Amino acid sequence: MAMTTVEVEDAGPTLRYTVQLPGCTPERALQAFTSPQMLAQWWGNAELTAVLEPDGTYAVWFPGIPARMAGQVIRFEPASALEFSWSWEHLPERPLTTVAVQVDAAADGTTLTLEHGPHPDDEQGRLAMTEHREGWAYFLPRLQEALVASEP
Repeated sequence: MAMTTVEVEDAGPTLRYTVQLPGCTPERALQAFTSPQMLAQWWGNAELTAVLEPDGTYAVWFPGIPARMAGQVIRFEPASALEFSWSWEHLPERPLTTVAVQVDAAADGTTLTLEHGPHPDDEQGRLAMTEHREGWAYFLPRLQEALVASEP
């Protein structure tokens, strides 16, 4: 099956991505961010630790870098939405941002929308935004491939 492209929009201080996931349910799409096994498939063997409730831990260890992204769950609605804060532990000077993932049923599967921001309009904020843009541009096609390829 041919992959569609990931749509990206710079929405001021926030990056917004839209990914079509043919044949994938909203539940499965959101599990890609909440299941340690599924997240490891598309985030390069990353190790997720998450308590899926407000103020719960949301942390990802990337052994290949090595680095840890640490945050807290802001909102979790099974099969619908996940929102968590994002900060690299080794870069305390970088701004704390938020990642919001929304999944919606579509005619042939699921539409996943991811927003990451806000990024301050200063040197550290612009650098973080550039790195986040590059990171999601790399990882979201991998997410799409993993979810579409693994569907029965």
